[in-house]
Amino acid sequence: MKSFRKWLNVLLTLILSISLVGCMDETASEEDKKENSDADFSIWTWLGAVEVWGGKSYDEVMVYDKMEEKTGVEIDYVHPTGDATESFNLMMTSGNMEDAIWYHWSPERVSQYYEAGRILDIYPLVKEHAPNLMKLLEENPDLKKQLVDPEGRMYYMPWITLDKFLNLSEGLMLRKDWLDEAGKDIPTTNEELYEVLKAMKDQGVSGGKDFVGLTGYPSQMYKMFYGFGVADDWYVEEDNEVTYGPITDKYKDALKWFNKMYEEGLIDKDYLTNELDIYNKHLVDGQSAGFIDNSDSMANVMKLAEEAGNPFEFEPIPYLEYNGKPTSLNSTAKRIAQPYGLAITSTTENPEKLVEYLDYGYSEEGQEFFNWGIEGETFEVKDGKKVFTDKIMKDEDTVPGLAMTKYTNPWWLTVTDVQTAKATLNDLGVKARETWADVDISMAIEPLLWMTDEENDVVQSTSTDIKTFKDEMRDAFITGQRDIDAEWDQYVKTLESMGIQEIQKAKQSALERYKKQ
Repeated sequence: MKSFRKWLNVLLTLILSISLVGCMDETASEEDKKENSDADFSIWTWLGAVEVWGGKSYDEVMVYDKMEEKTGVEIDYVHPTGDATESFNLMMTSGNMEDAIWYHWSPERVSQYYEAGRILDIYPLVKEHAPNLMKLLEENPDLKKQLVDPEGRMYYMPWITLDKFLNLSEGLMLRKDWLDEAGKDIPTTNEELYEVLKAMKDQGVSGGKDFVGLTGYPSQMYKMFYGFGVADDWYVEEDNEVTYGPITDKYKDALKWFNKMYEEGLIDKDYLTNELDIYNKHLVDGQSAGFIDNSDSMANVMKLAEEAGNPFEFEPIPYLEYNGKPTSLNSTAKRIAQPYGLAITSTTENPEKLVEYLDYGYSEEGQEFFNWGIEGETFEVKDGKKVFTDKIMKDEDTVPGLAMTKYTNPWWLTVTDVQTAKATLNDLGVKARETWADVDISMAIEPLLWMTDEENDVVQSTSTDIKTFKDEMRDAFITGQRDIDAEWDQYVKTLESMGIQEIQKAKQSALERYKKQ
């Protein structure tokens, strides 16, 4: 079988030929702009939160402005004005690239663009010109495994999160007043959660309004599979065997639990709509007992409820227990090297100097600078603890978490300080995040597995069809449109016939290589 990634590279070359014909004027214009710029380097990145408060460029953010004073290096920040994905694709196919590109760099994507000659293997440059990042790689073996492939290549300068508090920002929350009214303790297992919600419904905690149970996005609801020791996708069993959850007996048991919850009105019948307005309405109007989401959403719902004259407070609930331990099988919880970062392009004239410049963010001084800004201006030390000043905490135009992006960027090429995340949260937000972070993640599959061309061929060839079929059957089983017991065996056989065993072998091989690195 022809290599999937090699096929992509051929396609990339073909697209290049076509796109150059239609984009010569735009490309020439961009090249003229680069030639006329006095900047040392150009960096392509989307604006993100900066755009929310009205910023037009990273030049308006204090840390980027001050970086020029600190280093003497001038950066031209280039931000896509339309669809970022289209802008990225055009840039990569035309070859008219900025010196560095901020993007979501999966193992497949970096390998594709490295082989196509678009981005560099920066590991030799990092060894020679980035002592601060190298120190972090040497001190954190898992960080190195996630960034350096089995051939010893590294493709981007990363955003780093070493504390799982930063990666576990979502979890289950229930209305505290309804929990008290039902006379129930905080549930720790799926069965206890069922009993709590049943008691709430039986005791009429929603008054004269229809009780809809738990609400929220399907992807969030399915985190409750974890209490059965199974994921709605791939995970790793306790013997380190890569396992496809949806064909296991544990998954079947979980589906029966979900179906019971759905049939008894303990899960919102509208959860499959994927409509945030519907979920929020059920919560704010006093119909829903809670939901699974992040601490910002929790605060927003409570604010909306208070404005609607129906104030209440949520109680953060630990991840449901499997084998006596709160458990999450979400692979993102294991990320140390986030998949976002800056790849250095092959057209960069002085990549050594650029890598050296970017390395500043990984130094102790650089970490403080990007996380907190400037002492006396954006932060101060009280009782030995850094806190943001009123410039951030009492910004007239927006909330602290957004106001900080006018001055700092803890999500850039640095190590995010967990205290920065806590500094903009209220007490309930901190409690929620700490509750959700106290969890066993050992069964989650590694988030970044480097695969061979042949393994990628196997995984990519059928994964979309498998997911489509599995998702349709899962939702039909939960809602009762399909009979779990009567149709389970045929469902498993169908998935196995679609290539599950071959994908399992490919992922198992990649995981074993990862562990040996």
